[in-house]
Amino acid sequence: MLDVVGAEPGQRLLDVACGTGNATLAAARRGLVATGVDPAIGLLQICRARCESEGLEAEFLGGDAGALPVPREAFDISVSVFGVIFAPDPSIAIAEMLRATRPGGTVALTSWIPGGAVDSAARLLRTALSGEPGDDAPRWQDPAWVEEVLREAGARDIVLVEEALPFTAVSPEAWFAEQVEHHPVWRYAHRELADDVWADLRRRSLEVLHAENEDNEAFAARSRYVIARAVR
Repeated sequence: MLDVVGAEPGQRLLDVACGTGNATLAAARRGLVATGVDPAIGLLQICRARCESEGLEAEFLGGDAGALPVPREAFDISVSVFGVIFAPDPSIAIAEMLRATRPGGTVALTSWIPGGAVDSAARLLRTALSGEPGDDAPRWQDPAWVEEVLREAGARDIVLVEEALPFTAVSPEAWFAEQVEHHPVWRYAHRELADDVWADLRRRSLEVLHAENEDNEAFAARSRYVIARAVR
């Protein structure tokens, strides 16, 4: 992401839905003035602890993607790494990222492309949490739709860059357990779903992870995604 947006030392960067701070900290390591925003206070505590342990400087704020707690045009770059794709209203979230970015600045986000074991498990998770999505559900998996949302929000010079992220573990069961321990959405599902619903989700998830596993000896999967970059 930082390479795609051309991040340079001294630039001001906003990381929307920063999670445990991966993009924020990566920016701080490069010498950018980095700010992360996330609604989960527990995740922000992890961010600050990671930042302190590396001797880095970054700011972390509690806030929602639909109402970012930052001034207008305060950043040179605004990014969201698999973050705003979970926002209830994509148009508002994108508009907020643009509002926070100076004219001529860069906005970028990542979104998954369908396919592979991890995507299959993620679709089961979404269905368990909210039921089958309707036709008007956000289509983050469609690069053309992502480009349209950015353009309608006022972004220009939109570029889509396709990448792939490898996932590995000693087994499908180990990969699933890691998500339940660390991934915010899987953790939420484990906490909120009824026991029988969770047990069924886990069973069906492991079925697809085994069926679409790319490694007979352990677990491996590659998930394709798009980095959408635009100018404010």
